[in-house]
Amino acid sequence: MVSVPGALSRARDSVGDDERERVFVEALRLEDPGGAERYLAFRDARGQAISSNESRRGTARPAGSELRLLFLRQLRAAQRQLAESSLALLDFLDTRDRRAQARYQEEISRINRLLEQHTPARAEFEKLLRGE
Repeated sequence: MVSVPGALSRARDSVGDDERERVFVEALRLEDPGGAERYLAFRDARGQAISSNESRRGTARPAGSELRLLFLRQLRAAQRQLAESSLALLDFLDTRDRRAQARYQEEISRINRLLEQHTPARAEFEKLLRGE
C-alpha cells in the first residue's frame, strides 16, 4: 500500500515534467523557432542514447564471459553516445541561458541608470518638503 502513493506521486511528477517541458518548448518556439527545433533534436538524440544505453546494459548482464567483452564494448560506445548527446543538450541550454543573462544584465543596467537619474530630483523634492 505504501508503494501505491509513491507510484501515483511519480506519475504526477512525470505529468508535471511533461507539462513543464511542453510549456518550455512552446515558449522557445515563440522566441526562436529554429532553437526549438534544435532543442527537440538534442532532446530526442539524448532519449535515444538513454534507451540504447539501457538496452546494452540489459544485454551485457546475462552474457557469458566470452560474450561479455563484446557487449561491454557496445555498452561503452552507448555510454559515450549518451555523454555526447547530454553535453550537446547542455551546451544548447547554456548558450540560451547566457543570452538571457546578458539581456537581463542590460535591463538591470538600464534600470540602475534610471534610478541614478531620479536621485537629484529626489533630493530637490526632499529639500522642498523640509522648507529649505
